[in-house]
Amino acid sequence: MTFVQVRRLAFQVHMWVGLILGILLALLGLSGSMLVYDDAIADVLDPPPRAEAQGAPLPLDRIAAVARQAAGRGTMQISLPVAAGEPVMVRVGEISRMGPMPQQGAAPRAGRHRRAEGGGPPRGRGTQLFIDPVSGKVLATRHAMLPPILIFAHQLHGNFLMGRQGRVFVGWLGVAMVVLGVTGLLLWWPRRGQWKYAFFVRRTARGVRFHRELHAATGIWIFIVFMAVSISGVAIAFPGLMGGGARQPGFNFREGPAVEPVEGASALGPDAALALAVKALPDATPTGISIPARHDRTIMVSLLAHGAVGANVYVDPWRAKVVAVRDPSAGMLAWDRPVHTGVGMGPVWRALVCLSGFVPALFVFTGVMMWLKKRRQRMAMAVPLAEEAPG
Repeated sequence: MTFVQVRRLAFQVHMWVGLILGILLALLGLSGSMLVYDDAIADVLDPPPRAEAQGAPLPLDRIAAVARQAAGRGTMQISLPVAAGEPVMVRVGEISRMGPMPQQGAAPRAGRHRRAEGGGPPRGRGTQLFIDPVSGKVLATRHAMLPPILIFAHQLHGNFLMGRQGRVFVGWLGVAMVVLGVTGLLLWWPRRGQWKYAFFVRRTARGVRFHRELHAATGIWIFIVFMAVSISGVAIAFPGLMGGGARQPGFNFREGPAVEPVEGASALGPDAALALAVKALPDATPTGISIPARHDRTIMVSLLAHGAVGANVYVDPWRAKVVAVRDPSAGMLAWDRPVHTGVGMGPVWRALVCLSGFVPALFVFTGVMMWLKKRRQRMAMAVPLAEEAPG
């Protein structure tokens, strides 16, 4: 098969995948762009309270007792503040950034409002408390982690509003994006003598040529980021297929391994569990603690390795010892979520990830315009750019 034949086949695949799935891919990209900065957007739409009390912070054991008194039983996740003036955020029950869902949705991302996520029954029913770390006062109580528009964006991006089954659908949309990226690169590849026109839109471009050049130039400038976000998204949707199953420690890492309660013994508190976890992973930064509602489960301490990759240390609360460590930071696939979301990868990459989410919408618009104009002018769809007449 010659390069011309490969190019024609790539064009057919690129065109029909784009025309059939374009709107869905545009929605997926736009919702992803919103979620890159969902914490900042949430703080604008529904600002969290500020912790005003001055002095030494209370022990986490005391914070946990305040939360338990205010919200009752249930799995408790304590998110540690990262800056002065921030309250301690405590979630009691199965409250999720995905909102009320009949089945468990996509895995959580590391972030200031999303840490130490637990597993269990249908999520979205619980309480989020904001507690002053110095005075122990409950500053605010919420029953949703994020404003409704962001919950909608999370459900749209994570499962296309279809529950857990929708995650597979989103994964295949990610595969479609990868296919569009590969075929798009083949179609962009300039002919001899045309390289100087391949990276920008000429001022004289009009009609089909304008949309073609805008489509191609945008694609090549964002290509690396677009492919990295798309491939990492597929890895998140299909962790076993992409080799992510190797990161599973042999148990549900949200619930932790089972332990046997010790009769007559007192369960370890969050402060002691945190100390054991930091000792087990001294180079990681602790972000949260999950205290299970069941007595036969471990306390899970969440940490960030290298500032981006989520790790977990599981502490037996009855025997005061670490029973398991999940630290995927040594493997390349552990970076799929930071690469996909931009969290922990620096402000430049995060901004590029956000920008890449707008690109599918632009591709859909320019692609449809090219298709319509060529049909109207009865032009051959697969005519290479170098041979295409302006118009």
